Amino acid sequence: MTPLVIIGAGGFGREVHDVVEAVNLEEKTAGISRFDFVGFLDDGPVDRDLIADRGPLLGGIDVLAELPLDVEYVIGIGSPTARRRIDELAGHRGAATLIHPTATIGEHRMVIGPGAIICSHVSITTNVTLGRHVHLNLNCTVGHDAILGDYVTVNPGATISGNVTLQDGVNIGTGAAVIQGKTVGAGSTIGAGASVVRDIPPGVTAVGVPARPR
Repeated sequence: MTPLVIIGAGGFGREVHDVVEAVNLEEKTAGISRFDFVGFLDDGPVDRDLIADRGPLLGGIDVLAELPLDVEYVIGIGSPTARRRIDELAGHRGAATLIHPTATIGEHRMVIGPGAIICSHVSITTNVTLGRHVHLNLNCTVGHDAILGDYVTVNPGATISGNVTLQDGVNIGTGAAVIQGKTVGAGSTIGAGASVVRDIPPGVTAVGVPARPR
């Protein structure tokens, strides 16, 4: 078993723990448990009642440097900027990749970077590239030949069509859609329910149907 810590003990951190439990349950049918969950790390206030039945709060993120090098980590924090910072702090420590058993992923020319978290009922088709610490939340879809850079977040129910490029640090809001062939520039945020029908420049927030920088 691989010892694992989750960085972030808030709502998404607990959802990530659900993915870990689902992976372990699936593996146990073959007599193997893949992850040995060690605990949570979080610098902020934590509702300990909500994690009491999941595992211990080990302390702040600085505790990661004190753990044995065989302990891997995932980042259960939605902010792409925070994930980049934590990834840099982690140095050469291994980042686990989590894929919920109900996710559907194509078999051909898939690249899934370290630290990626693919939640339940995600659908990814074929020839898709995911960078480091990409988060694909519940029930989102990613079409053929899409490229998602490092620290991208795709929130629940969002639709990424074929041949789309989401550059590093992009955040796609809940229920948003990006039509085929479009590019969303690095660090941009697409609002919930927005529809991206033209390329979006870097570093902006775009909302509406069609999505426009505000």
